[in-house]
Parts: sequence; C-alpha cells; structure tokens
Amino acid sequence: MGIDDFAFKKRMAYGTIFIDLQTNKPIDLLEKRDQIPVTEWLKNHPEIELITRDGSKTYAKAVTEASPAILQVGDRWHILHQLFEAIKKTIFNLIPAKWTPTPIDKLVVKENKEKPPRKSESERLQNEEKRWARIQHVQLLYEQGYTITSIKRKLHLSRGTIYADLKQKEKPNHQRATPYQRFDTLIQALLLDSQTGNQIEEACRLKGYTGSRSTLNKMIARERRNVKQGKAKTYSVRQKVIQVIWDFKKGHHLERIGQLHPELPESFPEIIELDQLVQNFRNLFTEKRSEKLVEWLAEYKQLDYPFIQSFIHGIEQDISSVKLSIQEPWSNG
Repeated sequence: MGIDDFAFKKRMAYGTIFIDLQTNKPIDLLEKRDQIPVTEWLKNHPEIELITRDGSKTYAKAVTEASPAILQVGDRWHILHQLFEAIKKTIFNLIPAKWTPTPIDKLVVKENKEKPPRKSESERLQNEEKRWARIQHVQLLYEQGYTITSIKRKLHLSRGTIYADLKQKEKPNHQRATPYQRFDTLIQALLLDSQTGNQIEEACRLKGYTGSRSTLNKMIARERRNVKQGKAKTYSVRQKVIQVIWDFKKGHHLERIGQLHPELPESFPEIIELDQLVQNFRNLFTEKRSEKLVEWLAEYKQLDYPFIQSFIHGIEQDISSVKLSIQEPWSNG
C-alpha cells in the first residue's frame, strides 16, 4: 500500500490517501493527515505488510506505532528530488549568476567611449529595474506580516506572480542567451591571436558550430568590441551545469561541462565532485545495491557542502526506508 497526504483545498485543507500498489486504485481517504487517525486506520487493516511513503515523520511514526512489522519503503521520487534540491542550492552557492572566466588583464585594453545603449536595451534595463522594485516591495510586505491575499489586493498582482517574487533572490536579467554562447571564448582567443574571419569560422566549425556565417560575423564583431574595450564576457551557466549533472541518460558529463565553457572544470573543480556524487547515488538504485548505501554515506559525509550534509543527515535519519527503496520495486511514484 502507498500512503501520502491529499489536498482537499490546496494550502488549506489536507487529508490522507491510501493506494493499493497492486491495482493502483485508492483504498480510502481520511479527513486529516495527523498521526493518530492514520495509526488507528492501520490497526484496523492488519493484512498490510508493506507501505511506501515519502519522508514524512508523521506517517513513519504512525506506521511504526500501528505495527513495527510493516516494511516502510521510501518513495524514490522524493529521495531523488531532495538530492536535486541539495545539488541545485550547492551549485547556486558555488557559481556566480554572472560568471566572468577571463581576467580583464588578459585582454587588449584600448580607451574607447562606451556607446549609449540602444532603445531596446534601455527598455530592457528599465523593465528589469521596475520588476526588481516590485519584487522588493512584495518581499517587504510579506516580511511585515501581510498575507498573500492582502498583497494581491494591495498591489493588484496575481497569486502566481507573488509566489514567484517571494522566491526571487537576485535582480532579474531578461537578456536572452545565444545558443552559440560557448564559442565566445574561442572567438575571443582567436582574435587575440590575430586570426582572420575565415580562420575563426574553420576553428568554430571544428568545435561544432552549425550556425550561419552572418551570425558568426556578428559574434566576431561583438567579441572584437569587447576585446578593444577590455570588457570581459560574462556567462550564465548555473542552470546548464545542473542539467548536465542531473542527466542520467547521456554520459560524457565532464566533456559536456567543458563545452559550456572550457575553463569551467578548472575554475570550479567541485562540479566534478558533485557530478560523481550524484552518479554514485543514482547507481545504487539502478544496480539495486542497498548494501552500498552506508559506503556512499561514509564517502561523502565529510564534504563541506551544507545542503549536501543536510541531505545526508535526512538519509541517515530514515536509512531503513531508503535501503528498501533501493532494493524493492515498490514506490509511490
């Protein structure tokens, strides 16, 4: 049987749902998700031998109190989701939102008055400032004790916008990234080496560039301006790094991280360590090696990443259900 909480009214009223894992159909609903009614329900169903659940301590205690003989299997989706969140937060702490890989002193600096931004660029910057001011206003009201409903009425915003604003931790940037961004550093290096446009095109295509020559010419012109102005290129790679680490279907992670930017692995060697951590944990499930879980915990317990340590602590607190989630076919998912 699977057990989970069930929303009668989201964020307002929750109950408990019981699912027959063999038929995938509901067995019963309880009006609450408290320990006592769940324990009483389980005591009235002594035929239950195995239960799948998330990391809820309430349900764990309810099952144990009803019958210690019931096997409690952790839900694989929740376990992996918790690891994903830990990796995401760690990468966000590790890599800046705007990363500058090449020091300015390596570029050819030439005095040049900056041109005023184009109208579209000015509008984008103005919109970012307006949105950032609104986000800060929403967060201030929330900190002062205003409810979501009162903020909605006061600022005439949707609930979705308010929830998104409350999650925003830094000033938004709506500038679109080009799919060929990874070639900027190569183009910059070739320009510093006085290579021609044809030579740059040949080098880029050898590295996988598939765009048109006109697009490449624009990229070359932009990087030439950056080189002359001594302006170092910034990159937004955090989300892309997370996508590579969390991709269980495609291999060659180190190579793919290097394709995002050749200096990434050297600048942030922790990425490789985190990638190996995720792959090793995932392999416990694919290989059904629950006995290796203790070794995995011992190997990574000393890492100095607070969010990873929090995840490991959670696994240790519920280790028997995590072991069963590795070896058993059953899961809430």
